Amino acid sequence: MAQLIAITIMLLAVAIAPGLAVGSSSSVINATCVALKPLQPYDYCVGVLSADPAAAAATDVPGVAAAAVNITAVKAASTLRVISYLVDELTTCRGYYSNLVKSLADVRVDLGAGRFSNASLEISANATGVPNDCDILLFEGNAHKDPFTQENGENDLLVRLASAIIGLLNKNLVNHGF
Repeated sequence: MAQLIAITIMLLAVAIAPGLAVGSSSSVINATCVALKPLQPYDYCVGVLSADPAAAAATDVPGVAAAAVNITAVKAASTLRVISYLVDELTTCRGYYSNLVKSLADVRVDLGAGRFSNASLEISANATGVPNDCDILLFEGNAHKDPFTQENGENDLLVRLASAIIGLLNKNLVNHGF
């Protein structure tokens, strides 16, 4: 049954597709877009409206307007979904970074007390990789947006640098000329 539905949809798409091409836009779409030329780029107007079956089938400007509103509503709803996903994913990243900041405070305490082994373990276990975890979550999450790529990269490099230096301390290499 599902296969029959998929075939029917594919045949409908093939039948409708030629009418959706920008070059075959309706006269109502063309006239509407010409009238909007000072305000909207003509090619964009024709392209967006011609790609929408309801706009392409419109016989008057109110029909084109209704289709334009529907196109906009669908895009706005899609953007709202991305924002909602992003908020959820950023909330998770905020938790990652809150734990990172706490771990780094603990590392500072251990360093100040000369507990280099504890500091090394803490930074390795609870700080290293956290920025990448956030990066991966944002990249692979539902939003597929990462507004903090640069910051995550910088934080990752800094955590790795601090961890490497603490590793030197932990191995007592600093006392041997490092």
